[in-house]
Amino acid sequence: MTIETFIKASYSTYSVKRIMNMLKEYKIQMGDKADTASYSEIVDYIGYLRGRKLHPKSLINHLQSIKVYFRYLVAIGKRSDHPCETLYLKDQINRAIHVEDLYTKEELNELYNTFESAPDKRSWAVKSEVAKARDKIILGLLIYQGLTTKEITGLKLSDIDMQECTVRIREEKLPGRRSNKGRILALKSKQILLIHDYLKVHRKVLWKIPKPSKRTDYFILNEHGLQLWNSYLNRMLREATDDKYKPLKIRQSVIAHLLKENHDIRIVQEFAGHRNAGSTEAYQRTGLEELKVNIERLHPRQ
Repeated sequence: MTIETFIKASYSTYSVKRIMNMLKEYKIQMGDKADTASYSEIVDYIGYLRGRKLHPKSLINHLQSIKVYFRYLVAIGKRSDHPCETLYLKDQINRAIHVEDLYTKEELNELYNTFESAPDKRSWAVKSEVAKARDKIILGLLIYQGLTTKEITGLKLSDIDMQECTVRIREEKLPGRRSNKGRILALKSKQILLIHDYLKVHRKVLWKIPKPSKRTDYFILNEHGLQLWNSYLNRMLREATDDKYKPLKIRQSVIAHLLKENHDIRIVQEFAGHRNAGSTEAYQRTGLEELKVNIERLHPRQ
């Protein structure tokens, strides 16, 4: 069994590529010690990565990749111990929301009205029409319902109610992990016809691609007719907008605009699926911040 086969059994295609790239870097740096490294040597390697000023999230991903590698070595009998299974990093990821850097309502409206999927460099015959329709629906769910990437890719057919014109977001309960609350949100009129056509025509094209035993009831399907990977949304926007727009920042912008329009914070909290009001309050901009942004934007000596 190869390391790639071992990883594919538990991770998505995107994650496999990321882990393999990080392990390649690890092996180059560690050389002959890659398979026999001790706890302290792995800590030193993380220190080397930290010295390169990597983002805390990248450091965590590198360590996770190394952990996967040693699980593989144990599984194939090349090692009897896992040297870093209990190693965890305390690097803090800055999750502060910089409200002043979010997209304006005008920018989001223009994005939706002018959006065109970038031509796919891979050979996929149905890309032109089917994927364009699907991608527009994804963008609408980002801009008008403020859904997270995971919420969009996790939607099932039964979550779309065309009679009530609503979308249901399921509450996902995972041990030891925080998730948003379940909720039901209204669809905008401009989304309804697109979704109707997608369900009646475009999704059926995708649904028929895999073997009957692999067909799924997920609402959004990828080019293989299977559940869409979370990473696709980032790639979709990166290729179509030259990396100007990002899914998370779109969601943050939607929530911030609702608060700015003086919507009750409890209503916005329910809309966003936040479990705590404090998570919603983080999107509020004070009067002083508003003044600072305007000064920086308008002052002739900026």
